[in-house]
Amino acid sequence: MPRVVSLIASATEIVCGLGLQNTLVGRSHECDWPAGVLALPQLTEAKFKVEGSSADIDQRVQEIVRDGLSVYRVHGEAMRALDPDVIVTQDHCDVCAVSLSDVDAATCTWTGRPVRIVSLKPDSLADVYGDIGRVAEALDAPAAGVRLVAEMKARFAAVAARVAQRPRPRVAFVEWV
Repeated sequence: MPRVVSLIASATEIVCGLGLQNTLVGRSHECDWPAGVLALPQLTEAKFKVEGSSADIDQRVQEIVRDGLSVYRVHGEAMRALDPDVIVTQDHCDVCAVSLSDVDAATCTWTGRPVRIVSLKPDSLADVYGDIGRVAEALDAPAAGVRLVAEMKARFAAVAARVAQRPRPRVAFVEWV
């Protein structure tokens, strides 16, 4: 059974959705579901105060990024002590979650057996399905990945069927206001 560290909430949910919550040995500061993962060691934290308005938080993040620094701190030695086989992170956004470069920096001095790093970068629902498959493969559970994707597609199809005759609303999605 692999030992897994998840450094992004969506990956934690993927691992749990695969039925492999028991493989998790560490998590990010943002991983809070399912509730049982809160008992795992927290291996990351923001380098800024996360309270306040969106504008306050944005200002703090922009100051850190302007200085060329990472927005998050990875507790590399604590992660190393957990002896993970697989670390799941992301390389989609350097301010949304711990970045791949943060993980590389935290693990670059590790010697001994290799650690597999799986980095997620979805831009579409198809990419999410692909990421689920890659995580499942890294955890030696490809059939669980196929099952989870099939369940998700069935749920989306059921929702689409229920709303098929309804008018389609216009939607705007604004991120990082």
